[in-house]
Amino acid sequence: MTVQSDGWHAVIPVAPVATPRPNFRHTDKGVVTFYPDKYNQFLDDVGAYVDEHELLDATFFDEMNRELGAIATIDFYVQAPKSQKRINKVTRTTAPDIDNLVKAILDALFRGLKIRDSRIVGLNAMKYSSMDNPRIEIGIKGIDAK
Repeated sequence: MTVQSDGWHAVIPVAPVATPRPNFRHTDKGVVTFYPDKYNQFLDDVGAYVDEHELLDATFFDEMNRELGAIATIDFYVQAPKSQKRINKVTRTTAPDIDNLVKAILDALFRGLKIRDSRIVGLNAMKYSSMDNPRIEIGIKGIDAK
């Protein structure tokens, strides 16, 4: 098993948002599931940035379509609380949980694509505190069987 290239990388200057628990509403036709406006706005903002800068290029799809899938490396720079005046340790953060952050960015990147995020078979993720530059840095490297 080998990683063949430098992969695909992107810096998305949108503050990370965690995937919330869905809300439910009962209708005559059944149960409707929906997410809060803040999460939908995050999905729209990431999608607009990705489309505007044409980030999902041939390299992205080449990496995702490798024989054994791909490994994602994601760094979340979460906005420190407004009451906090400085950061002593960049890795000491509070909510949101990292698994919910991962789900949110993958939902945003793969929204509307035919290829699914299940092609990502490995994950390296870190969450840092940021005073003035919340963002998401993501890289994807494909894996070949050789």
